[in-house]
Amino acid sequence: MTTIDKVIIKEQYDNYSTALKDMTNQGVKHLGWINNPYADIAAGYTFELVYSNYRGSICLYCDVIHRVSFSVDMGD
Repeated sequence: MTTIDKVIIKEQYDNYSTALKDMTNQGVKHLGWINNPYADIAAGYTFELVYSNYRGSICLYCDVIHRVSFSVDMGD
């Protein structure tokens, strides 16, 4: 049986680039950018917020089990 380690999300990241780099270094595949935080993502995935800027307009989400992430840009 293969065990997959969960992605570790730090409590806080200084900026989006640092958060994305940490996810990449842990082998997370970034699915790209979407402009709707409520967009339909494939069933069976559970995404957690990794990073949000002060206004909440740029966010990074990750499924720590499936090791995929996506970004949301709502514009400022």
